[in-house]
Amino acid sequence: MSIFCKIAVTFLVSLSFLIAAQASEITLNKIAAVINGEMITLHELRRHLGAELARQRIAPDDPRVPELQSQVLDSMINDILIRQEAKRYKITVSDGEVEAELKKIIARSGMSSEQFAMQMKKEGTTRELLKERLADTLLRQRVSNFMIVRKIIVTKEEVEEYYEKHKSEFSGQKVANFSIIMLPEKLNTQSIYQQLLSGTLSFEEGAAKYSADQSAEQKGHVVGIAWDRLPQDMQKLLSSLKDGQMSPLLRTQGGFVIIRRDGVEDAKPLTLQEATPLIEEIIRAPRLEERFKEYTSQLRSKAVLDIRM
Repeated sequence: MSIFCKIAVTFLVSLSFLIAAQASEITLNKIAAVINGEMITLHELRRHLGAELARQRIAPDDPRVPELQSQVLDSMINDILIRQEAKRYKITVSDGEVEAELKKIIARSGMSSEQFAMQMKKEGTTRELLKERLADTLLRQRVSNFMIVRKIIVTKEEVEEYYEKHKSEFSGQKVANFSIIMLPEKLNTQSIYQQLLSGTLSFEEGAAKYSADQSAEQKGHVVGIAWDRLPQDMQKLLSSLKDGQMSPLLRTQGGFVIIRRDGVEDAKPLTLQEATPLIEEIIRAPRLEERFKEYTSQLRSKAVLDIRM
């Protein structure tokens, strides 16, 4: 083969790779929809769809996938419309507020940050994607409060009637208060644990100084977690401890955890006055959902939509 033929072959091979790469990039950046000039790429849609498939444990080749993809795209379109409305009315959600909400969710789950991260991974999501969803949820709530909630009235008579018909639902719930310290393996965990046992280091000081858990900012305290929402292993552990008593060093992936039981409160029936905010929310919820659907339908009818899927 002549030098010119070799050069030509090399050029054609390189060109084929370039075309393939460009084709891949074009596919990746293909537009799924345009909403008032704002785009949703195929890549973004697939990212959200993948997380939803993992959450529902649906295989990628499942015949339900096309319908689910349509639902996910609709949800993403609605989120963009709400964000655009929020911008119009100067309604915002800060990164700090999203981060604070995420910490609340982790605390309410009764999991450590490490356990929560593992659970997210099982569900096919990431911290960044979860924060995106939380930001959209908080924004949706604020737009809803501004545009809809204040217009939905729940009367005193409705509250009283609901309370009388559903008294058993307001018998209260058992809640747990505990504190947690997550210790990475790189630390001298036995030394820290002995300091906690001897009292030379308080649990709060240990949590603030050493813990890798999000609760470290609250000195390890996790308060008011519904007993039924705790994992079975956590329920057994707390049941085996007395108030103020610490668990042994418990090994987890990547380190150790120490739990202190701070108290378990038995269920207490709620009075009508105590139950009123909850009842108002229960009665308002279906009305709010209906009005919110009407509101988003109005936004879609006024929007310039170009759905390409």
